[in-house]
Amino acid sequence: MIELTVLGIGNVLMRDDGVGVRVLERVRQVRDWPDAVEFVDGGAGGLNLINVLEAAERLVVFDSAEMNLAPGEHRVITPRQFGDAPAEHRASMHDAPFSETLALVSRFFHEPELVRVLAIQPKVVDYGRALSDELTAAMDHVTAAGVRLVEQTCGRTKTA
Repeated sequence: MIELTVLGIGNVLMRDDGVGVRVLERVRQVRDWPDAVEFVDGGAGGLNLINVLEAAERLVVFDSAEMNLAPGEHRVITPRQFGDAPAEHRASMHDAPFSETLALVSRFFHEPELVRVLAIQPKVVDYGRALSDELTAAMDHVTAAGVRLVEQTCGRTKTA
């Protein structure tokens, strides 16, 4: 049974927007994870994630987020911290923001009991596959944060 879903979100054809998927790939390769941990490449996200979110018991998400930080800086946030920001201040950079998709699932379907998002500040969201120099330089640090978050979430009991 899958107890933890680790979801990487981002469009790898839009430079730093794809950082969530890149972190997912790196975290998955760091070690052998328990069978109860599932890694999902969520692509550009949006409403296509409804089935993944509905099935998740616990959820860790890696995604780019505009937070007015230096490129490559990151924060672990909860869904409550998304708030009702206007479109120009949304936490997700995708057409159907992750926060709205999660809210839809929570309202009409099964809500994950625990959700944590490793939000990473991008620098360049434009056509291209390469991460910006700043994000490339930050990847070891961001990956380590992702590993810690997955390990911490794996260790939580169902009531945590």
